[in-house]
Amino acid sequence: MDGLLLGGLGFGAAIIMIFLEIPVAVALGLVGLLGAAMIIGFAGAMTIGATTVWDSVTNYTLTMLPLFVLMGNLAAHSGLSAKLYQSMSVLFGHRRGGLALATIGASAGFGMISGSSLATTATMGRIAMPQMRQAGYSKSLSAGSVAAGGTLGILIPPSTVLVIYAFIAEQSIRELLLATTGPIFLAILLYCLAIWVPIWAGWSTAPQHERAHREDRRAALKELLPPLAIFGLIMGGLYSGVFTANETAAIGAALVLAYGFLSRRLSASGFLEAVRDTALTCGALYLVMIGANLFNFFLALSGLPFALTGMFSGIIDQPLLVILLMLAIYLVLGTLMDSLAMLLLTVPLFVPVAQAAGIDLVWFGIFAVMVVEMGLITPPVGMNLFVLKTVSPDIRLTELWKGAAPFVTADFIRVAIIIAVPAIVLWLPLNAM
Repeated sequence: MDGLLLGGLGFGAAIIMIFLEIPVAVALGLVGLLGAAMIIGFAGAMTIGATTVWDSVTNYTLTMLPLFVLMGNLAAHSGLSAKLYQSMSVLFGHRRGGLALATIGASAGFGMISGSSLATTATMGRIAMPQMRQAGYSKSLSAGSVAAGGTLGILIPPSTVLVIYAFIAEQSIRELLLATTGPIFLAILLYCLAIWVPIWAGWSTAPQHERAHREDRRAALKELLPPLAIFGLIMGGLYSGVFTANETAAIGAALVLAYGFLSRRLSASGFLEAVRDTALTCGALYLVMIGANLFNFFLALSGLPFALTGMFSGIIDQPLLVILLMLAIYLVLGTLMDSLAMLLLTVPLFVPVAQAAGIDLVWFGIFAVMVVEMGLITPPVGMNLFVLKTVSPDIRLTELWKGAAPFVTADFIRVAIIIAVPAIVLWLPLNAM
């Protein structure tokens, strides 16, 4: 069978298997092994499989992955994540749209820990939706805040998805983490506008409430200081060059562990549970990486990435058209699968095209993550919207679409801005020590 045809069939088979909810690692690994065996023979495929397993589990870049996951699990068991929504509700809940802002912030914090937009949406849907509805917020604004908030965590360091992208695309994880700073602040600003503008225009309802007592505000601020201090120390050390990316992961985990024990919020059983959860999560992530590497090797053997670059040859000297075409593809895939699956499928194909078009691969990594997440809330069939509909079945789909529309608009504006001004992404990595 022709290699290109086999590569195309394998890519299609992987999409179908993931759509049928076969685990991503199994889908990619199985297609990669079988496809490679059909090209170079069974013995050669088994040899490559063994080499891939060894290279994946011993790669230096990925040594930070267990530490980042451990940091998130320790934060969860120390109560850092559980207090986010409560503290932000106390500080901002009295303002119009304050609970929606608190939902965005808490969802971003929870997303950092869970690493999954779908899991964040489901969890915050159960926590924040009832409180906003009880406070008199419209269903559309409540739903839109939860669905959009679930997309932010994947971009905020530590981002396991960016670590995996750095591994696949052979890019600096330090530069990728630093590159998230501008897009994160831009996202927060635009999401605030996506909440306030519909309220000012009368499209959404968000009543004002009595301001919390000073003692409650002080207590809430005190709860927010530890996670903010830890995040600031980590990013400050990374930016100044005091820490490498791997040292950042180790120091972050150590700081959260120290906070948990010193504040007496992390028990011995909680610590053991965090270690257990880390082992299970990392085991799954390493299996995903092994499957992705097998799949990438098969695609390279088939010649599909190079053929795709050739297909783009007519517009390869017009990077903007290349980017817009990729944007359209990601929006379509966002209706079918989670963010990690989309990136694992597309990065091996798109990175050679981006390189040929002269697109910086650090910038492309941030762009891809942002666009992948945007696809999850784009009506009519964004995956986050379906998750929220499952959690809150009384919300009509039209209300979900109405609630998501301002945030999708904000995401399109954000993507347009970083396309027009790449320095928002690249300035910090290029100027860091």
